[in-house]
Amino acid sequence: MENSRSFLKPVVDLEATGAKIKLLRKSSGFSVHDLQDIFGFEYPQAIYAWEQGKNIPSIDNLLVLSNLFSCRVEEIVQVQNIEIEISCAEKLKIDKCHEEAEACESCKFKKIA
Repeated sequence: MENSRSFLKPVVDLEATGAKIKLLRKSSGFSVHDLQDIFGFEYPQAIYAWEQGKNIPSIDNLLVLSNLFSCRVEEIVQVQNIEIEISCAEKLKIDKCHEEAEACESCKFKKIA
């Protein structure tokens, strides 16, 4: 019998991140065309795609946005937590398995500290 444990996995919320980019852009006084020029994009579609939650900026572009908006990247990127279940294949009681210093051989929950 497999034992399992739940885990909260953070996932980027594209729509919320796009809305946050738009809010920060407007409150910082930038237009879409200003951002287009700053990033050197030929067309503004990339900016619109970010704001509509269709795409997310690259890490480099997120760093530029955080600089422009005087905020941390974590304030731009919006996440939601998804609960997932992870199994331990060993036939040990899962709590005991994860309390052991070594943990079981196949277990993904290795004790760190």
